[in-house]
Amino acid sequence: MKRITLVLLAFMPFLAMAQEKIMVIADPHVFPQTEIAKESNFEDYMTKQRKMVDLSEPIWHALMDTALAYHPSLVLIPGDLTRDGEQAAHDTVSASLNRLQQAGIRTLVIPGNHDLPETVDWLNLYPGTFENAVKDPNSFSYAVEPIPGVTVIGIDGSNGNAGTGVLKPGTLEFVLAQADSAVAKGHTIIAMTHWQILEHFDQQGTLESACRFKNADALRDSLMHHGVHVVLTGHFHVNSISTFRDTTGLTNDSLVEISTGSPITYPCPYRWLTLSRDKASVTVETDYLTAVDTISDLYAYSRAWMAEHTYNMIPYLALRAWGKVDSMWDSMVVPALTKAGINQNVINLLKGALPQTDEDRIAITERNLGNPAVNLYLFHSDGNENEDPERGQALADSVYEGMRNMVNEALGIYASALGSTFGGMAVLMAEEPVQSMVEDKTNRASILYADVTNDLHLSLTINAPQYFEGIAEIDEEVIPVKYIREGRFFIRWGEKLFNAGGQVIAQ
Repeated sequence: MKRITLVLLAFMPFLAMAQEKIMVIADPHVFPQTEIAKESNFEDYMTKQRKMVDLSEPIWHALMDTALAYHPSLVLIPGDLTRDGEQAAHDTVSASLNRLQQAGIRTLVIPGNHDLPETVDWLNLYPGTFENAVKDPNSFSYAVEPIPGVTVIGIDGSNGNAGTGVLKPGTLEFVLAQADSAVAKGHTIIAMTHWQILEHFDQQGTLESACRFKNADALRDSLMHHGVHVVLTGHFHVNSISTFRDTTGLTNDSLVEISTGSPITYPCPYRWLTLSRDKASVTVETDYLTAVDTISDLYAYSRAWMAEHTYNMIPYLALRAWGKVDSMWDSMVVPALTKAGINQNVINLLKGALPQTDEDRIAITERNLGNPAVNLYLFHSDGNENEDPERGQALADSVYEGMRNMVNEALGIYASALGSTFGGMAVLMAEEPVQSMVEDKTNRASILYADVTNDLHLSLTINAPQYFEGIAEIDEEVIPVKYIREGRFFIRWGEKLFNAGGQVIAQ
């Protein structure tokens, strides 16, 4: 059954009156059907990740048909156009975008970590992006005015297939100069890059460091201070909007990051941005691809696919989590147990009692956390988790219970004496990111992030700082200390000292 976004339909009269509409497609990861048949290990590849790469080409063409039907002024694609930079994939994407260009729909793209092997001629593959653009000599960054009064700044953080976004030498200076130029012209600025700059849930920078730029906080500060207030990103494959505000009193600036999920990952989303006539504000709406030729209910199909293949990823995630336990044992676990009065000989016995082989670590994780983790991820992928707080908290509690059960099973004969101590530590480590997700709080531990930002439907003023509850009441008490390296700063509030991310570092 076809699913239609009713909120978008309600906005249709407004969209018709509005001056400009922009379509955003993130991470399509196109891989042509003709190439699938050439890969002998393709089925094995598909079992180990959550992307529906086998449907990427028909999904891509369905999105192109949607663009032609709605005829937006602009199509923006913040990276990972292809599965892994294959020439045939780039050719397919380029041909489709040329078709849009011929229909009078301007398209702009920026590379992602899957797009740029050395053989790809990016400039000639996507000439529409660079038409009348100011190009960065050091990277594929650019600035262009595709809509009168609107400057789009593409920020290239591509670094081969290395994951984390990295700016090449000279690129930041180019981006900031283009932002200054746009501000001087009175233009509205929309920045676009593949990697996230802001955090979207607590501890994301630690748990999923490859999702953000290297030195992301410094980049965030620089963009804000040069008049960039809105940035479009992808990479994480989840619809999420994060709002950061500098409360130091130095600028009172803010940055809103609109991260769009992948159309080949549940629930197959894309976005519409509608600019007001004066270009001063934008309405963000989320829509979903509901069908392709071979699948009549893409929503149900993609949800079932996500559940199955997220579960298939648990072995990888489990080993990574246990690796973190190993790395933190001496620095965090031992001091905590010692503080609790546990003898060093007992601590050594406990470490030996924990599962040691990869097989045992995977098995114990699957038994206790497999289904709770999958259900939580599906809930997070839906977006706007705070709209169903009871279900969200129930899912969070199931994760915590699974962690306690896993600890008790791992400790064996020591569980009755020490299970509550270890279980409490495990839950404490997970509580901030899990609660941040289920409460839909962008960064629960930070005073500098918006408390809740609507992830699917949002209206905001582009050229003005975004204010939100919980900040204004403390502005008078915030005393800026000073800037340090790369634009990072500390702020003091009462007796506490915070870093630029809003986390307490001293008191």
